[in-house]
Amino acid sequence: MNKGIPYLMAALVALTLSAGWAAPVLALFDQVAACLDSGGHLDLLQLRCAPPGVTRDLMLGGWVFWLTAASVVVVVLVATRSRPPRRRRLAAP
Repeated sequence: MNKGIPYLMAALVALTLSAGWAAPVLALFDQVAACLDSGGHLDLLQLRCAPPGVTRDLMLGGWVFWLTAASVVVVVLVATRSRPPRRRRLAAP
């Protein structure tokens, strides 16, 4: 008997057993691809697709977006503000 046949049989059994969970996972990937292709947003917690208009309205109308935008502006302004040059004092002889 060929030595590779048991490995081939083990691989076929593993593929057969894995087909039970692979189909729902692949269906989820298909659902995500269809949702993103339509311009929507996938809510991973509830596993549902939000239409594109709802996503845009929630993002721009929500306080989290504006709070994050304001925080980024403040951090950029603080990081890029110019400081006056320091004058060095010469030691008196």
